[in-house]
Amino acid sequence: MAGHVHGATSGKYLWISLFMTLTFVAFEVLYGLRSHSLALVSDAGHNASDALALGLAAYAIWVARRPASHKKTFGYHRVAILTALINAATLIVIAITILIEAWRVFRHPEPVQGTTVMVVAAFAVVMNTVIAYWLRGESHQSLNARAAYIHMAGDALSSLGVLISGAAIRYLGWQLADPIVSVMISAFILYSSYGVVIEATNILLEGTPAGLNVGELVTAIRNTPPVTDMHDLHLWTVGDGIHFLSCHVVLPETMSMSDGAAVVRELNTMLHDRFNIGHATIQIEAGDCDGCRIEPRELYCELVSHPVGCGHDHAHEH
Repeated sequence: MAGHVHGATSGKYLWISLFMTLTFVAFEVLYGLRSHSLALVSDAGHNASDALALGLAAYAIWVARRPASHKKTFGYHRVAILTALINAATLIVIAITILIEAWRVFRHPEPVQGTTVMVVAAFAVVMNTVIAYWLRGESHQSLNARAAYIHMAGDALSSLGVLISGAAIRYLGWQLADPIVSVMISAFILYSSYGVVIEATNILLEGTPAGLNVGELVTAIRNTPPVTDMHDLHLWTVGDGIHFLSCHVVLPETMSMSDGAAVVRELNTMLHDRFNIGHATIQIEAGDCDGCRIEPRELYCELVSHPVGCGHDHAHEH
């Protein structure tokens, strides 16, 4: 069996970032209300969601380190995927709330103190940029860290937008810049959250790991001597960077048990090195698999008592 391929689990700066963000949220809400700035208050709301994102991300990394048990045989890696989905869903709710409030301000605008908005937003730009920089490295390896990174990078950009709106109000007297920037912030949040929601949902539905070419993988298995065919293929992701596979491979009837075990070891190594599959369960079958190459659906046997075309009389489980 090949070694598992684990995702990022350090979470080095998450707790520090959480404390910084919570402190700034209180500061930003106070001055947003004093200056009558929707953009500033909406940015504070986004920052509050960042605090939630950072807290959940830190918790998920802590929980994922707990070992597997007889009740949780896969361990707790899925917690990170759940928190990523929660974080992205929270962002979407906040974005919709901001859009609703922006519509109200368009209809009934209030004077905004541009100078106060500029000062607070400048602090927000610096803080969010620093935190986003801390999280940037792990965001490439962990969906959970990517959700938190999107929160912080989005806030850095939205704070910059608030700063620009404050300048437009202060120097041009353009009061509508405040709700316009709020709408732009909402659009960015919705856009950046969509990918995380789709990927997290795919993982929870045990979909094929993102970026994995199934056709290439099937060809690689079938071209490994002396494999004559393969079927009953299932691919899924347990947690960040932890991909699993189960399948049946057909070998010549004349092969010994020890030779078959050597083929399985070779397949495990190939799947690990080429396709980042950390855990592969491969069942050996001897003889022909009639029809496995004819119908594509027969490659992915359904989990029923008698899978059609697979040539088995037993239930299939992974």
